[in-house]
Amino acid sequence: MEKEKLPIEKDVDLELEYKLYSVYDFLKKRWKLVISLLFIVLVGAAGFYLKEKLDKEKREKASILLSKIKINSQLSENKIEEAKKLIIDFEKNYSSTDLYKVVLAYKILIEKESNKEDQKSAKELLGLLKTDLKSGVNEYIAYTDYKENKLKEAKLVLESIDQKNYNFYSSRALLGFIYKKEGNTQKAQEMFKLLSNSNYRYFSLIGKENL
Repeated sequence: MEKEKLPIEKDVDLELEYKLYSVYDFLKKRWKLVISLLFIVLVGAAGFYLKEKLDKEKREKASILLSKIKINSQLSENKIEEAKKLIIDFEKNYSSTDLYKVVLAYKILIEKESNKEDQKSAKELLGLLKTDLKSGVNEYIAYTDYKENKLKEAKLVLESIDQKNYNFYSSRALLGFIYKKEGNTQKAQEMFKLLSNSNYRYFSLIGKENL
């Protein structure tokens, strides 16, 4: 007598069905573990969403405060004092945002206008920057050294700025004045001659006036 065949539907993938049943069996036996993992994933996703939302809100508030600092730092002396207070507020609450770099730049400008240059803010900004703007901050640090008669330190910083940097000629102008102050006429003349041959009219004039 012919053996009765199992009623298998046409085109059924037996291997796939076996895998699905194996997964189902695994989940059935370990349902507590599955629920725990699912809970962890959900909590993680909710936490990530909440962090993104809070970061966005924090950045928006920081942006509003930054706009106030921008306006006030360009107005009268009384407003500059107000800007200083807003900067302190920003440092306390939003120093973790990417806008903090802009605030530090304004802080440096305000300090410079008040003749209270401090390398602390500049060095902090230098540590946060990842672009060619770092060379500009380096030049500012060298300028503060120059004002404090720390000529050796200023020269070391300025000599690290080369032609690929956007502030090459301004750094050479400052370097020329440092050599001039030291009485190193030959080196000073080299810097001013370089400036006089520059395509930038401003630096060309500085060079020619000091030759």
